[in-house]
Amino acid sequence: MRWRVGVGGMLLIVLVWPLASAQTLPLLTEAEYRALVNEISGDIAYEHIRYFTLFHRPRGGTEGLMRVAEYTAQKAREYGLEDVKVITQPYPLEAWSVRRAELWMVEPEWRRLADFLQAHVHLADNSRSADVQAELVDVGAGLEEKDYAGKDVRGKIVLAYGPLDRVMEEAVWKRGAAGIVYYPDPSATDYPLNSINFPDQIRWVRIPLRSPDGKEGTFAFSLSLRQGLTLRRQLAQGPVKVHARIEAEVRPEEKWQVMVEGFIRGTDLSDQDIVLTAHLQEEKFSANDDASGCAGLLEIARALTKLIREGRLQRPRRNLRFWWVTEISSERQYFADHPDEPRRMLVNINLDMIGANQGQDLLRVQNVTRVPFSRSHFLTDVAERVVEFVVAANTGQLAQVQAGSPVPYPQPILAHLGTRHRYNAQMIPFHNNTDHMTFNEAPIGIPGITFTNWPDNYIHTTDDDLWNIDRTQLQRNTFAAAAIAYFIASLDPERGRLLATEVYARARERLAFDERLALELILHEREKTFAFGRARNQILQAGWRERTALASILRPVPEVRELVERLTAMLAEREAQALAELERYYLAITGEPRVPAPSLSPTERELAQKVPVLAAGPAEFLERRNRVRPVEGLHPLMAFEVLNFIDGSRSVLDIYNAVDAEARRAGAHYYGTVTLERVQQYVEHLIEAGLVRWKHGGTP
Repeated sequence: MRWRVGVGGMLLIVLVWPLASAQTLPLLTEAEYRALVNEISGDIAYEHIRYFTLFHRPRGGTEGLMRVAEYTAQKAREYGLEDVKVITQPYPLEAWSVRRAELWMVEPEWRRLADFLQAHVHLADNSRSADVQAELVDVGAGLEEKDYAGKDVRGKIVLAYGPLDRVMEEAVWKRGAAGIVYYPDPSATDYPLNSINFPDQIRWVRIPLRSPDGKEGTFAFSLSLRQGLTLRRQLAQGPVKVHARIEAEVRPEEKWQVMVEGFIRGTDLSDQDIVLTAHLQEEKFSANDDASGCAGLLEIARALTKLIREGRLQRPRRNLRFWWVTEISSERQYFADHPDEPRRMLVNINLDMIGANQGQDLLRVQNVTRVPFSRSHFLTDVAERVVEFVVAANTGQLAQVQAGSPVPYPQPILAHLGTRHRYNAQMIPFHNNTDHMTFNEAPIGIPGITFTNWPDNYIHTTDDDLWNIDRTQLQRNTFAAAAIAYFIASLDPERGRLLATEVYARARERLAFDERLALELILHEREKTFAFGRARNQILQAGWRERTALASILRPVPEVRELVERLTAMLAEREAQALAELERYYLAITGEPRVPAPSLSPTERELAQKVPVLAAGPAEFLERRNRVRPVEGLHPLMAFEVLNFIDGSRSVLDIYNAVDAEARRAGAHYYGTVTLERVQQYVEHLIEAGLVRWKHGGTP
């Protein structure tokens, strides 16, 4: 980076700056950083998204899904990935395809309302063939008896805005309606039902293939809010007749899904793969969710293979394994088919929605998750360091300009045809709902993170199209994911020492945050004895979490054991100091002469003796996971963690303590409130589903 300036002092500052600034991302050498940041292109990645948006690929068994899978495999081979293959897998749902779908108003005027060729999402998934000309009947939401009072819908088509599965039940299966014309709820103003703000948006929706007692679903068309309200007004003035023509096919004999796999082979380690994932299936257009992630993976593959081939990057020690999948179900099926394969994997990095133009609508944020506490791992620290760097490098500050940094950003990552927006990204506590969850979840247990922008008012609608994508954000996210993956794949003793230092330093910061939570709990909670117990647990769980993250370094880099052990001992000292300070704080706040002695209630004593253990492998989890009944009041993500913390050594009380601390750290607004009773109940539901049993074969 060179500037021509007339002031000698400024010239000195600018010439020195690149060398100094490179130290802000010590995970890469200067040469590695320059190679990656100059090669990775959001513009190149964007071209793949163009192709993906041509196809409606809502799930397994669809022609569009196979088309994008074959394209991905072709590009992966062209770019130099090794052992590329398209893997066809079993899938629980029947294949469904559409050749034609039109909805016309025929009375009082001839007018097209919806056409599959205009927007594939006009037709609800699972709709069946039909040729029906019938009266349109407004049933409001279409969910309750009052919506149908005084209306005969048998053989007619209903106009409704309620959830389609329930409208299908009430209108079609109970009352004999021929089909449904759906539009978004006009009273909803907040995401994800913010239809009033996007009146021309058409949502991707689906109907049930059949009812629990075997009745087949019929069809539903999806309209925009504006279209729906226009029809309501017209119906209020007089009868409306419509004609629905659909040529669709449900093929019960075809139940398949697909994933694409390819490798950059490492030099000397084949049992510590870094797995990068993105998902192929979604509705047309689905540019951001998740054509952007699939394109980002292709760009990482292209850039890394080219840089390695040209000698500008060393081949990493570990395999980089690329998976383009049918979201969530591909990984679960793969692990069921290959139960030993997780032992060959080290971490997962998932890309799901990485191209959002952040200047639109709610100023979308590129969130990057930390690993859940049950999978505490150095992956979080590597991701955090990289993301913080890219944010700082692409954020303008007045003082930076005065220091001589380039404008608009210190180290800009900008696509040729992208925006010049800042990088609006942050690290957040984990969430699920995308592919990394299949790695984190029991019984797999591989630490995984995801790049997923949120909030997003365009997801699963006609608005998730190419105009929604910013090549610059696509480039930044792709660089960040590539940097994380390459650093971990290249870990050696030298990088291991750097990593141990990074993890230890960030552990100190996190411990300080947990100590503050503990102090505030004592300060604000009325029942001080209870508060002291929970506060003490917060620090103890934080200490375990950070020691576990440090220990995770030893699998890829056992050569740094002595350093890790010393840093672990230093963390233990800090934990002991925090506990001692907590006691002194308690005495200062309460004025009591001593802190409460640890004591357990009868229920706690009982649950301290009950130790659950996993009783099923990946195949059994694939079959039975959906049988687990939820517990009212227990956040699904904390239920997820209850299962993840079951390791055959923790009691139910131990699991509660771990999950309670995790929920408290993120806040009740994020994970809700955890209680011992809810944890106990969820463990019992896991046992009921055959996934967990009591240790030693029975209930203590």
